[in-house]
Order: sequence, then structure tokens, then C-alpha cells
Amino acid sequence: MQRSYDFTGVISWFASKCDMILLLFDPHKLDISDEFKRVITSLRGNEDKIRVVLNKADQVDTQQLMRVYGALMWSLGKVLNTPEVVRVYIGMYCTNT
Repeated sequence: MQRSYDFTGVISWFASKCDMILLLFDPHKLDISDEFKRVITSLRGNEDKIRVVLNKADQVDTQQLMRVYGALMWSLGKVLNTPEVVRVYIGMYCTNT
């Protein structure tokens, strides 16, 4: 997608101004696109603010959740390039009424 502004520059600017950065992942769509990789790369220097959330965990069974968790950790390890393992928060943040 072509933008008329420096998208990763804007992301980097916002990252420097905010208190927390949430990276949300869906257990059914774990692929990290090239654009999302560029966004994550532009967050360098703000790693202490990043929280990774695996949302919709209630939509998969426990065994599948463990596989998804492992796959996400592997994918993020290649993108984040940090010596520490990133903490992934698992949850469900919507209700069906």
C-alpha cells in the first residue's frame, strides 16, 4: 500500500510518546505480514512498552492453544531480535450476551 507519508516514521513517533504498545494477535491468523514486520522494527528502542496479546484464546482448545503460542513465540523471535523471550498474554476480551 502506498501512503503519502512516512508510515513507519509516524509509528515510531507515536511509540516514543505513548506509555504502552499492544500487539494483538488472533490464534487463527498468526502470520506476520511484511508491513507488520516493518511496524515492529520501527518500535525499536521502545521494547519495554510492548505487550503481546494473543486474543480470542477461548476459540481454540488447550492443545491447539499451546501450538499457536509456540508458533507465535517462534515468529516473534525472528522479528523482535531480543535476547529475552517475549511475554505473551493470553486472553479473551469480548463477551457474547
